[in-house]
Amino acid sequence: MARHLTALRTRFSLLLMAVLLAACAGLTLQNEIDSLMKEGQQLYAEQKYEQATDKFLIVIGKDPTYWQAYLWAARAFIARGSWKEAIANGRKAFELAPKDQDTLAVFAQALFGGGADALQNGRFAESVQLFVEYLKLEPGNTRAWLNVGKAYLGQKEFRQALSAFAQGLASGGGAERQELIRELLGGGLQAFSSGKYRESIDLLREFLKYDKKEVQAWIGLARAYWEAGDKGKAFDAVKDVLKLDPRQADALRHMLGR
Repeated sequence: MARHLTALRTRFSLLLMAVLLAACAGLTLQNEIDSLMKEGQQLYAEQKYEQATDKFLIVIGKDPTYWQAYLWAARAFIARGSWKEAIANGRKAFELAPKDQDTLAVFAQALFGGGADALQNGRFAESVQLFVEYLKLEPGNTRAWLNVGKAYLGQKEFRQALSAFAQGLASGGGAERQELIRELLGGGLQAFSSGKYRESIDLLREFLKYDKKEVQAWIGLARAYWEAGDKGKAFDAVKDVLKLDPRQADALRHMLGR
């Protein structure tokens, strides 16, 4: 019996020691993480973004579930204009802490920045993908609707562009309202040049809801109807052109072959 009790005490002592060692190791790791995060945040504040990124990535390597490190890494990558990495880290932070307002804001910022960069550099499909994902987070952002519409135009996807511009205007338009309207006109003329006459008609008709005095739009609409085989509506559009600017009569006769 005494031998059995001694064995139990020994096992209990070993177990207790293991628990204490694990706790000490946990405290040591947390202290190390806290120190690295503090250093990274200080470097970020000093605009030393590359060095800050390294600190946050070390933390992620030590604890892949530490969402604050992904959040700060995303911020640092945003500051560096490294959009792919910013999006990846922002997405991970958002997945780990979806209710935290900072993770939502930073992830959205990364998506918007990446979408804008892709649009500027002609990567239209990528831009569409990123802005569509962004709009799931911020559906009322008119600048995003404007940009996704531009990206669709870049791909000559005119119906999708029309839908995006219309969504932006339905959201109020804000400071982008006039630009959204101008893109409807530009998109309509682009669709005509691409031989997409029905899409051209839809874009130009939508534009004319906002500006009925734009002669260029009425001329474009007349040409699009004519090429689409709808002669009656083409002549109706010609009448609207002549009401606004009778000097266009000779040009319209030449255009319509009459």
